[in-house]
Amino acid sequence: MAKQRILACPLCGETQYEQSVCKQCGGKLDPDGLLLAESSFGPWYLRDEENPFAPGMTYDLLVHKVREENVHRFSLVRGPTTRQLWIVAKRVPGIAHLLGRCHKCDEHVDPTSLSCPSCEVTFGGYRDRDSLGLEEAPPKKVTTTGVSSFLGDTAIFDTCSEPMKLPEKSPETPRREEGEGNISGPGSPAFRVLQRSIESSKRKNRILMVALGVVSLILILVLMNR
Repeated sequence: MAKQRILACPLCGETQYEQSVCKQCGGKLDPDGLLLAESSFGPWYLRDEENPFAPGMTYDLLVHKVREENVHRFSLVRGPTTRQLWIVAKRVPGIAHLLGRCHKCDEHVDPTSLSCPSCEVTFGGYRDRDSLGLEEAPPKKVTTTGVSSFLGDTAIFDTCSEPMKLPEKSPETPRREEGEGNISGPGSPAFRVLQRSIESSKRKNRILMVALGVVSLILILVLMNR
């Protein structure tokens, strides 16, 4: 029997045995299903705890979810008009008016209105699938005293940074001779040598005590036999 392969769903990343439909997101994993899913990819995200790794969607798909009442005023949405930051839907330009609220002043509006009757901000859709809505301006120029990651190859040689210097050598401390306070902590070679020396002295003392005891006992027996 051939072993069944374990694959990751291309849509949500869920690992599972190879099959035609993902058990997590419900996406079709055959070539036609993946092609259809790719056509719905975009820069808009709806926070969904049941499917947290789902790819972004197009503006039209998000509008469809609003009309299907799958998105409410306090749903969390991010996209090109929020600079990819999570914001409640009633504050998201392009989505809030579809929920009956002005994204700027929170006034009640008709979902079909083109602008807010109160603050006169205009409403519109954002169908560019490739735009994340992030700032595309080049990084601001700053005064630097060293090499920056924003400098080109020619500018690197024009920097006013100081050349690197090796640290100065500190004067060597005189080497201590053995016995002049060169006591190491427990576990060090010097400590173990000292420990063995003490144990050897203790053994010698015990042997001498036993020998003296034996000699004393012999003398006592000799004196008693006279």
